[in-house]
Amino acid sequence: MSFSLRFIPCLAVLSVALFGVPLSPAQEQAASEETYEVHKAYENGITAPKPLYHPDPEYTDKARKKKIHGTVQLSIIVTREGTVRDAKVTTSLDEGLDQQAIDTVNKWKFQPATKDGKPVPVRLAVEMSFNIR
Repeated sequence: MSFSLRFIPCLAVLSVALFGVPLSPAQEQAASEETYEVHKAYENGITAPKPLYHPDPEYTDKARKKKIHGTVQLSIIVTREGTVRDAKVTTSLDEGLDQQAIDTVNKWKFQPATKDGKPVPVRLAVEMSFNIR
């Protein structure tokens, strides 16, 4: 399995670009969709979160038998504490693999994003690839 992290841009997700979403305390509670492009975020002093613990998801027996492979895309919020919340599938692959991706990403731990040296919550796009070996 593999995964990649990227920030969600204002209009569309670009596979090689990084974009960020700093959230105020009120926005964190409401899970606002306001975003900043990474080059602008860096100008504003925002650094990306860094994954510290990121286990891979497991294949489901059903998906393995059907030889389903591909990528599940998720939207998550990395909190000020470096935990994940509000994981949602944005591009589905298979119901079982989608759930495996959500269950796994909810276990991940990050060094939080920072703005001007202080931890801030950000919304990220995460891709988890399921490939039968």
